[in-house]
Amino acid sequence: MNWALLADIVSLVLVTMGAIFVFSAAIGVARFGDTMSRVHAVTKPQTAGLIMCIIGAGIHLVVADYNNGWQSDIGVLFLLVIFALLTSPVTAQRLGRIGRREGLYAPDSAMSRNDRPAKRTLRKKDPRKN
Repeated sequence: MNWALLADIVSLVLVTMGAIFVFSAAIGVARFGDTMSRVHAVTKPQTAGLIMCIIGAGIHLVVADYNNGWQSDIGVLFLLVIFALLTSPVTAQRLGRIGRREGLYAPDSAMSRNDRPAKRTLRKKDPRKN
């Protein structure tokens, strides 16, 4: 079995699936109506698609061995994955918080009610009762 051919097929499948995920994220941003749905479309499939594309490119770099400096290219791809995983949740949290503060969510969604319990006031103990 030709391992280079198998690795190229795996690389092609990963890059194609990643591109489909990123494309579906772009469609979701354009089609979804409220902010919270758009935040979901921006973060989840876009990050997964980016990571799939990067892993596919990394597999292709290792197998193709175009030059002797592919180790530094793999390092850059690894840093891209780390930065994508670090920044995507932060971006989603900030966008969600701003959307909640500004009221940019659908009024009939579950976000329209406050699910926090009411604050309880602590009663002082009566020193006469033990």
